[in-house]
Amino acid sequence: MGKSKKGITTDGVFRKIKNMMYYNELAPGQKLLYQDLAKRLNTSITPVIQALKRLEYSNLVTYKRNRGYFMGEITETEVKELYLAREALETYIIPLIVSNLNIKKLNAIRKYFREYNDLSQDRRLLILKDAQFHLKIAEFSHNRVIFRLLNEIFDELSLKYRPEYMSDERIKEAIQEHRRILIALEKGDVEEAIVMVKDHNEKGKDYVSGSLRKGKGVIL
Repeated sequence: MGKSKKGITTDGVFRKIKNMMYYNELAPGQKLLYQDLAKRLNTSITPVIQALKRLEYSNLVTYKRNRGYFMGEITETEVKELYLAREALETYIIPLIVSNLNIKKLNAIRKYFREYNDLSQDRRLLILKDAQFHLKIAEFSHNRVIFRLLNEIFDELSLKYRPEYMSDERIKEAIQEHRRILIALEKGDVEEAIVMVKDHNEKGKDYVSGSLRKGKGVIL
């Protein structure tokens, strides 16, 4: 990718805008102003537009004719489609994950499990740590294609969902569901791990869909 007049590549601008999404500096539904983003990133407008086009291709932002770019907001249909794909991929790789696990890898998963347990954390950060827990597990399948697809799925679920919609009740439920997944992996029980992953996905999907209808929110 080419550089802007201030030396920042389009790739660099793309990553910086995505980080702004991760840290809730850009909220779902927010209009994205070229000049404002260029000023905040200390670059010119051209790489900003190019980066937004890439984010549109990733389905993280939307372009509205004569109105410009907006942060994406997840719909109930997208929730159902994304969770269906997520479950299919996560359950498919469970046997691979279990066969590859050792003490070092289990400790890495436990680390992400512990980091998710603090309810006092920023809601966006909690959503991201939820995704990181699942992606750390998926990483140990050593299937880079499935890992990349899951990364994209979690980006959509995480970044297009309003963090203020998350409830403490759902977070506590998700912690227990994570715990059951972790226990199944520690035991090396493929069938139990698949059941726990399916249960977690089903509850997450139902709760998120319900929150969109009610205007209330939950963890993914």
